[in-house]
Amino acid sequence: MARHEIPIEDPAPRLAPTAARILEAAKRVLARDGFPALTFANIAAEAGENPALIRYHFGSKAGLISTLIDSVMYLESVELIEELASVPPGEERRRALFQLHQTYARDLRSYQMFYEVVPHILRDEELRPHLSALFDWYRKLDAWALGAQAGTDHPAKLEPLALLTVAIADGVALQMQADPGLDIGPAFEIWRQLIMSYLDGSSGAGAPGSGSDTGAPGSGSGGGAPGSGVSGDA
Repeated sequence: MARHEIPIEDPAPRLAPTAARILEAAKRVLARDGFPALTFANIAAEAGENPALIRYHFGSKAGLISTLIDSVMYLESVELIEELASVPPGEERRRALFQLHQTYARDLRSYQMFYEVVPHILRDEELRPHLSALFDWYRKLDAWALGAQAGTDHPAKLEPLALLTVAIADGVALQMQADPGLDIGPAFEIWRQLIMSYLDGSSGAGAPGSGSDTGAPGSGSGGGAPGSGVSGDA
């Protein structure tokens, strides 16, 4: 499943101990105080390090933010692909995908960090392609998980459907940030039933069938996630 390798790397193995402390301090500052507080001075104070060391290890604030995103998203992506690859393709894997999306939508802390940085990433010419590649990977992963059989590629016609699954999952997660007590279970069940009905062809002509055209690559040997997203080797 190398075609679904995560477009990010785990930064942990290449970080010096000082850089790792700075990165963890940046995560704490972001989670506790929000993006505006993510300054070199605040991070250095949190880490107990000299502010100059942040630029030395990460080059710039954009470099630090990119590493922070990779650190958070990589582990979740690996977990996602491992979960999806551990179940048989077809209906069981599809059910696992919807359950994982629901689980991640309830992860308030991770999504809070994500939503804190996204507006700033979108304004940054260096970071925006990084986020675009990650979303593209999540869509392809969801299309693979929605496929019906092992050993075949997911069809391109599943990718628009996967775009919707990623968009809905992120939208529900945003509503959870505003209302942590929101009961999202019934909405996810309706969503699951609609997608299953569409994939089974009950929506009429044009729906993907359940033949080899909608199969998914069957080996669980590749890319990690993840989720998204979300999924597992990376």
